[in-house]
Amino acid sequence: MAPLIVKTGCASDILPKLAKEFKATSCHVIADDVVTDVRQSQRLTCQSLSNMGVKVQRWSNALRPSITTVPSFYPDYCQLLLSHDLTNFQKEKNAVKKDTVTTTTTNGGGSTTTTVVPSLQEFIELSQSATPTPVHEFRSSSRADTKTAEPFEEMVTRQFTSSDAAKSALEEYCSIGKDAFANQYYISPTTSGKRSSSSMYTASIARLMNDGNKASDVLALREVPTRTFTSAINIGSINTREILNAAHKKQTNGNSLLPTPEPPLWGRSSEGSLADVVEWREWFRLLANRSLRLQEEEKAGTSGGEKNQSGDPREPGTVHYWRWKDQYLVRYLTWPAGIDYDDSAQNASPAMLLVHGFAASAEQWERLVYRLRQEHTVDGKDCTPPIFAIDLLGFGHSEKPGLSYTQYLWEAQLVDFAVDVMEAQPMIMVGNSIGGGLSAGAAASLGSKICQGLVLCNTAGVLEDPDTYEGYTSTSDNNSNIRSFTEAALAGNPNEAPYSPIPLVGNNALDAFGTAIVKLIYPQIEQRLSIIYGHRMENADPAVVYAIQQSAMSPGSANVIGSGQKLAANRPLNEVLEGLNVLVVMGLDDRVSSPAVAQSRAVLFQKLRKYNENIVVEAIPDSGHCPHDETPELVANAMTRWLSTATMNSAADALTTTTKTAEQEQVSY
Repeated sequence: MAPLIVKTGCASDILPKLAKEFKATSCHVIADDVVTDVRQSQRLTCQSLSNMGVKVQRWSNALRPSITTVPSFYPDYCQLLLSHDLTNFQKEKNAVKKDTVTTTTTNGGGSTTTTVVPSLQEFIELSQSATPTPVHEFRSSSRADTKTAEPFEEMVTRQFTSSDAAKSALEEYCSIGKDAFANQYYISPTTSGKRSSSSMYTASIARLMNDGNKASDVLALREVPTRTFTSAINIGSINTREILNAAHKKQTNGNSLLPTPEPPLWGRSSEGSLADVVEWREWFRLLANRSLRLQEEEKAGTSGGEKNQSGDPREPGTVHYWRWKDQYLVRYLTWPAGIDYDDSAQNASPAMLLVHGFAASAEQWERLVYRLRQEHTVDGKDCTPPIFAIDLLGFGHSEKPGLSYTQYLWEAQLVDFAVDVMEAQPMIMVGNSIGGGLSAGAAASLGSKICQGLVLCNTAGVLEDPDTYEGYTSTSDNNSNIRSFTEAALAGNPNEAPYSPIPLVGNNALDAFGTAIVKLIYPQIEQRLSIIYGHRMENADPAVVYAIQQSAMSPGSANVIGSGQKLAANRPLNEVLEGLNVLVVMGLDDRVSSPAVAQSRAVLFQKLRKYNENIVVEAIPDSGHCPHDETPELVANAMTRWLSTATMNSAADALTTTTKTAEQEQVSY
């Protein structure tokens, strides 16, 4: 057997040298990934090989390699599968593709050849040397609220990720069924097996399993196969075709396991759940590849870009993909810094991360970005900071894996994005609706060194009257050492009543509930948007409507909605905003929560200034629940004034409001 050759460094440098060393005439390289940096590395490497006369042969690990072009709407994709050549599919799913060259790519410079496999410690040192200092500092923090560990992470890594372990798990899953498999392995979400946790995300799932609840009763219908096999798929320990083939062999009732736009009315079989894991994953990969190909052809890569656009002008963002936890595809958009931007200049704005609200996506920020660039362009100099907008998991073009969604899952995603993608650079987070509440929680975890400011646009989140707010109070002597809502969240909220699964029917009812909500709301999307954008209905254009429709019809939407019934209590904004620099933008004519609620919350935020002087409230009478997209020029102007009059250490002192008529003077401070 030939000795193992280990090389580290840039693949576009290493592979051509390796090919030359071995006088290779051809090289087999896997098809382009959709993750931005990997895709770029693959293409550069293939071009380097071709330039030296090596024949590059691409191979695919897709579920159906013959399907390379798909529509952007999931129901149309399902119809495409029905007309697909099933004989050809049988050949594809049984095919075993082998790559003849295996490389490891890192961000490190240069390359080193060794005749022995480096030790674990050497690999760790290589990783650390390629990690930016701010990232390493954050990940090394001892603060518990900075951790983003996944539920069951250690158990899954230890028991299911190697090739033999993954194949054994697949065989056992198909043999004993989903529920028995869940109750055998998914006993405690924590790394220690105790009810305390290494992250709020993990604790939010541990809470579901308190009081003796079984995994089969509280985890989402597809959660166990999703968590069991996704890591193994991503590192190549098992192939999606193997998993789908196993599901088809297990199927005995004659029903098709092909994806359909109409989810089952009730429940999901073990083999159906298993098939959904890889089918859903494949759809989002194909959708991502479609967006990137359109963008590379200088066409619109977003859903809204395919439809007619009207209303206020937009600045389209560049589409990228990131694999969160090296498992789940997440779409994000970027806008480049202005040509005159200098992050070291006095009063330069930090980078920005924009976080959408429920049912929305990153595309909803394009109008605000256009206005922000205008605000940051003075005397012909464009000093706009770099801007990022993310699709939360379960929304937009990001995957909708069959997990139990909690606020702490999304907060962990935002923290990891700020650290892993934005490299822990100083930034400002801007959130709308639930995106505001999640941004506040993530900002508190990131700390003011990274998140130097927070903009909340009609934010969701618990906000208690500051004059009567008493902080966290333990209701049990056994938990008297818990002194804050954050500490309670890390402990799985032990003072709350235990989660009670729905008797007899369990999670089947939650999926059915989510399906019913999607069916109810879907025909009303256009009408509801015209109400939400009541002061500027032209901004609720076909592009906005279609982006929401496209996401709503993607697989997994019902589970995202159903998961809302399992949420733990939120940490109040009174606590998480402590010490943060905050601009609160409140559209007072909010038709989602109601104008009365919007005005009441504006008053409470103003009261909160007595306890945190770095909070500024900007009330916009003629705007609603999405002021950043309904009246983007007013929000951009408010942000610019806030940035210019408040350093990132001290916010402005005065409440500012836009011009009001006598009839609109309904908020008294």
